[in-house]
Parts: sequence; structure tokens; C-alpha cells
Amino acid sequence: ALAEREREVALRVGRGLANAQIAADLFMSVPTVKTHVSRILAKLSLDNRVQIALLVHDAGLLDEDAT
Repeated sequence: ALAEREREVALRVGRGLANAQIAADLFMSVPTVKTHVSRILAKLSLDNRVQIALLVHDAGLLDEDAT
């Protein structure tokens, strides 16, 4: 399962945001965003951020993300 912060990052990856945009949105550094993306990929056995975006989209999580 993803940690809350990882979920927040995954949702923004799903919306197509770049690491710098995610960092600004969540008040964290770009290296921290990269770490979260790497952990998401490892936890979900995915190869790249496009797969994160597809998973978020297919799960309907973008509909839940009102922000």
C-alpha cells in the first residue's frame, strides 16, 4: 500500500505534472518527489511514470482528487 504522501504524488503524476510542479504543489523538494516516484514504482512493480498515470486513471482516482 502507498503512504499518504506517495498517494498524493501518484495523483499528481496521474494529472501529468512534472516533478518540479509536484514539488511546488506539495511544498517539497524535487529530489523528494523523485524519491517518492521511485518508491511508488517499486511498491507497485511499475517501470515508469506513464504506468503510474495509467494506473491512477484506470482506478478512477483522478475523479476523487478535487485539488
